[in-house]
Amino acid sequence: MAKLRSKTYRLADNKSGESCMIKTGKKGSLTVFDEGAESRRAIRHCPNQKTIFMDEQDKFGLVEPIIFQYGYLEVASNQPITQRFLDAHPSNVANGGGWFEEVNEEQESKESILDDELRVDIKYAVRQMAKKKDGIHELSAVVAVLLDDVQEASNMGLESLKRIIYNEIDADCSYFTDDKGNVNIFDDDSIKRKYLILRAIKEGIIRKSPNNRSMLWTKDKKVIATAPRSIELVEYFSDYLTTEEGMLVLEEITRRS
Repeated sequence: MAKLRSKTYRLADNKSGESCMIKTGKKGSLTVFDEGAESRRAIRHCPNQKTIFMDEQDKFGLVEPIIFQYGYLEVASNQPITQRFLDAHPSNVANGGGWFEEVNEEQESKESILDDELRVDIKYAVRQMAKKKDGIHELSAVVAVLLDDVQEASNMGLESLKRIIYNEIDADCSYFTDDKGNVNIFDDDSIKRKYLILRAIKEGIIRKSPNNRSMLWTKDKKVIATAPRSIELVEYFSDYLTTEEGMLVLEEITRRS
């Protein structure tokens, strides 16, 4: 049997104010799937019982509230029923819910260390690129995409470019990695496409429509693609250029550049 330990739970996504109460199954409507029984069973928070399952609790079961204070709840090791109830609760993030989760300090420390190490790796890649003969152009391309402004990026010196990139790395280092967590800041096809788009707009090859929903050829004002309202135009157009139709557009933009 696993050794009992104290646990800390917290509400997810800043859902709480000063206090927040979660469902305790008092009316028998809170159910979970029990693999052993191969069926859904009602659970109820009764600390004076030996089980969380309502059909196994006796008539003396007393339902007690569960209240998070300022987003957190400490559950001592001598409260195993409350822990089991929270661990099985359908609103637990671990069970696909979205209300609360157990705080795993060891895992969070590990993830924090990995993020710190990743930031160091990305900044090292930036420093190495800055030392190359034409490295400033690569840095400028990245900053142009970050700022959505080719002209502003092209007017910056090396140190200013590095500062902008470093700030973004500190804010969200995952932007400069692939799906496997590898550093790809200067090999990201998405960044390269977005830079090409911004350059093409600056050079007058393509332009945005007045409502910023469509990308047009500047010369004949013909619409190339229109983005859904929920997606930013350059982001959408970048993905569009990876489609079979979009690749022809990409070739034409490159030819006109």
